[in-house]
Amino acid sequence: MALQIQAPVPNRLSTAIFVGKSSLLQLRRAARNALDGTHQHPQYSAPQFAHTTAKSETPLWTDTNPSEAWYQRGKIQNLRVAAGRLHLCVIPPDEVFSFWKQVGRASALKGYVRGRMLQEGCMIPAIGGGLCQLSNALYQVALDAGCEILERHPHSRIVPGSATAAGRDATVAWNYIDLRFRSSRPIQLRVVLTATELHVSIHMTELSSDAEHPEKRASTALKVPPIHGDHACESCGNTSCFRHAPATINLGLRSRSAFLLDAAWPEFKSYVATHHNPEDILAVPLHGERWNRPQFSWPSEGFSSVHTATLTTLAQALRNRSLPAQGASRQSILLKRASSLARQLAKSLNPDVDEVYVSQSILPSLWQSGVLGGRRIRVFMSQLPMVTLQSTLDEALRHHPKSPTLGDFRADPGLMYAEEEALRHADHLITPHAYIAALFQTKTTLLEWSIPPTLSAAPTPSANSRPTILFPASTLGRKGAYELREALRGLSIKLLLRAGS
Repeated sequence: MALQIQAPVPNRLSTAIFVGKSSLLQLRRAARNALDGTHQHPQYSAPQFAHTTAKSETPLWTDTNPSEAWYQRGKIQNLRVAAGRLHLCVIPPDEVFSFWKQVGRASALKGYVRGRMLQEGCMIPAIGGGLCQLSNALYQVALDAGCEILERHPHSRIVPGSATAAGRDATVAWNYIDLRFRSSRPIQLRVVLTATELHVSIHMTELSSDAEHPEKRASTALKVPPIHGDHACESCGNTSCFRHAPATINLGLRSRSAFLLDAAWPEFKSYVATHHNPEDILAVPLHGERWNRPQFSWPSEGFSSVHTATLTTLAQALRNRSLPAQGASRQSILLKRASSLARQLAKSLNPDVDEVYVSQSILPSLWQSGVLGGRRIRVFMSQLPMVTLQSTLDEALRHHPKSPTLGDFRADPGLMYAEEEALRHADHLITPHAYIAALFQTKTTLLEWSIPPTLSAAPTPSANSRPTILFPASTLGRKGAYELREALRGLSIKLLLRAGS
């Protein structure tokens, strides 16, 4: 029979002593860190880390108690912030990985909120609470990948059925209770939050047999007796505790969507107008109608709040006037503009946002920042994915090497990887493009094109008139002008070009 220990009820004195001891331990660890040279590791997409050596998949929503909904969302918010410091982290061989050195101290200024944290045997609300789910997963994949565990500490309380009960847990507390490991081979960490799970994995450049050697799994942790029971402040029953507060059943139950949007296509405008709820959030570059910018005139009625990036958008509009009409520099600046806009619009996301509708142009930057983790993602697709687009341009350039414009669009590999990863994890895609929809058949809504009145009212051609095709784009190679020319060669078809093409 498992040993059960009744945890003492904490009081203000015991908590003050705990905080004092913790502060001294934090100072001691800070001094040690300064001497041992432990440092942060860079984050970048590296195709050579192609082999998945170990992985962990754990549910985000681990407590269905209605009174815990707010803290569950808080935990997920904390996980997504920390994941942003860990995803794609590359650790060279024999170098030490430190959880706290990589993640940094959890604070409200960095986006952390209140979640559940174990302290003095109780599950209390605290900034950064819930990060132990991440440290647990990191410890497990480090074990399975054959890494040498340099420091690991078990939790002080065992919850039946948890990683703690299986002895595969690793608690962390800034900064003196850390998780540290190293590998004899270069490794890359990947930490991704889907809408429902936390995915943590270790990748190597080649498969390794290190995981077969259990001696590398040694731990410096001390064994602690198990303590059973929930001990959450709102439900533990110790009403004499100074932390006790009545349960708030409805706290944090509300879930809403956020629409983070860029250019306002008429097809997407109609969709947004009919698919949002009164509690939802709208975040757009600026109020298009107020500033006489039709390209940003999204429907804003019926949202709980509307956020804009007006100064950023106006400043970018001024800079765009000096951009060259074509060329690689123009493409690079436009991509940076999308990244800047994404950072501003992301500020509208609160922990209670469980679903995000996002324009494709800002999707890669939002994914890189980690703010989409733990949320359902719906993407308004306005062009081919960058990976597909650039491979298509490369193929066209081989056929038409004299075209100067087929080679001027080349995105940063990290941005391409981010878009590809985000689209893979997206729950749904929305587009009027049949070809794009065909690329993602199982999760796409194909919209009807919005036909301008001047075209829909055009007269029906007579039986004797020549068929006519209007080419509304410029006649640059990457616009498909060469392909259209070849397709029409030898046919009795009239081609109309846009003025100035």
